[in-house]
Amino acid sequence: MPYDTINISGENKKALRRCPDCNSTKLNFDSQRGETSCAMCGLVIEEGFIDTSQEWRAYNHDQFEKRARTGSPKNLLTYDNYGTVISYSNKDIFGNKISVKKASQMFRLRTLQRRAVFQYGTERNLLFALSEIKRIGSQLNLPQKIQETGSIIYRKILKTGLIRGRSTESLVAASVYLACRLNKQPETLDDVAKKTRLSRKKLARNYRLLLKNLDIKIPLATPDTKLEKYASILNFPPEVVNEAKDILIKAKEKKITVGKNPNSLVAAALYISAIKNGHTCAQKTISEVCQITEVTLRNRYKQFLKTLKIKIVLK
Repeated sequence: MPYDTINISGENKKALRRCPDCNSTKLNFDSQRGETSCAMCGLVIEEGFIDTSQEWRAYNHDQFEKRARTGSPKNLLTYDNYGTVISYSNKDIFGNKISVKKASQMFRLRTLQRRAVFQYGTERNLLFALSEIKRIGSQLNLPQKIQETGSIIYRKILKTGLIRGRSTESLVAASVYLACRLNKQPETLDDVAKKTRLSRKKLARNYRLLLKNLDIKIPLATPDTKLEKYASILNFPPEVVNEAKDILIKAKEKKITVGKNPNSLVAAALYISAIKNGHTCAQKTISEVCQITEVTLRNRYKQFLKTLKIKIVLK
């Protein structure tokens, strides 16, 4: 195993490190094990050395730019990735309060920095929009990936100029809903509209506006994405959910799910599965949770029983 021998040449040998056992100055450092040992007696002097060097190679500037991981992490939900702002605490590095003269000077510097960063209307608009995306995402318990997707969509809106003459709140809500659809998150228009001051109709209109102008292809909604959500709201056990998944798989094989509302398919599968597993649940409750009518639920329910040849006994 190769060792990196420490250079011990020099006149001032008192400053050199020595082995505490044999007093030798011939010390070896093993970079693979992270150990410093004596070359004469073999005593391990230090171990568990942390390697601070880079573990990747770069043969040109482009590779270095791609592989380097220094600097603060990028976050699409923040306007300034560098985060260089002047603190409002009016305290120094040791936690002591600064003088009144210094506090006044810091106040002026903060004002100048804020004006320099947000000197254009689009920058101030983006700052408000990002905070609104984080607020809606927090209330809907959306993952950070979906929130960042919403911020990317809103940045595209600013570049295309769709923001002119339109409400920022409505476009932010439409961006969040579009991000949910792109990531197959089971959030409906009503769910997003409840967290804003918009109506479902206005949110849907802005959502169609984004689809038309941003040229984004939305994946088709499938029952699988909403099954877990509705089953959780209805407090169904795992066996009911698994049975409902099997019913939806068989219905897809029989091609009876084409052109049907995914909510109605999920509602019918959950209703049949609940009955088969001995869990009573009213049709009205399931239809309200799945946002369909009771008539639609009964139609899908009867179609599943007839096509899939499922036999259930109503008590």
